[in-house]
Order: sequence, then structure tokens, then C-alpha cells
Amino acid sequence: MHTITRVTCLLGIGLLTSMSVAAAVAESASIATQAFERGRALFLDNCAECHQSNGRGLKGIYPSLAGSEVVRGSGADVALQLIIGRGEMPSFSGAMTPQDMADVINYVRNAWGNEGDAIDAGAIERLLD
Repeated sequence: MHTITRVTCLLGIGLLTSMSVAAAVAESASIATQAFERGRALFLDNCAECHQSNGRGLKGIYPSLAGSEVVRGSGADVALQLIIGRGEMPSFSGAMTPQDMADVINYVRNAWGNEGDAIDAGAIERLLD
């Protein structure tokens, strides 16, 4: 009888642990989706005028971000583009928070077929110092 009770308790604990892990994974996915959507909104508000909403830029004027070697390279290199500016691209260091920059960089690095590792606001803050 005690063995059945122990097994039942262990199964219950295992079920609760699985549910906790599943809830944590779902919450993490939700946070990532929210950050991606914030990045998309920031991109549309600040970058799409030149780089276009599809990330393809304007040939010979503003570079395409879709499939860009720079975008697919180091997230820190993309961050430096935002911080310093380049050519006609202004610096966004005073216009965006480090979290905003991280969100837009992560969006650009994972939109339009791009695939890139995430960068966090802490990395942006270190680059700003």
C-alpha cells in the first residue's frame, strides 16, 4: 500500500515538474515573440523608410538587410552600425535605448530569411561605454 502511495506521489511530482517546465518554455516563447514584435515595430518606425518594410532597401541607395553578410555576421557589428551610424544612416544611440536597439537588431537578424544569434541590451550597453 505504501509503495502505491509513493509511486502516486512521485508521479504527481513529476507531472507538476513537467507542467512547470512547459509553463516556463511557453513564457519564454511568449517573451521572445513580444521582443520580436517590438523589434519589428521599431524597425518599421525607424528603419523602413530607407531599408523598406521588406528589408530589401533601395538598390544603389540604401542597402538590403535581407541576406546581408553584415546582418548575418556579428550582432555587435550590427549594433555598432546603430550606435555610430554609417554614410547616410544616422546614429541611434540617443534615439533608442539599449533594449530598443537589441530588439530591432534581433528582428533584423531573424527576418526575411536571415538567421542570427540574439544580442542583449547588456551587450549594447557595453558597446555604448
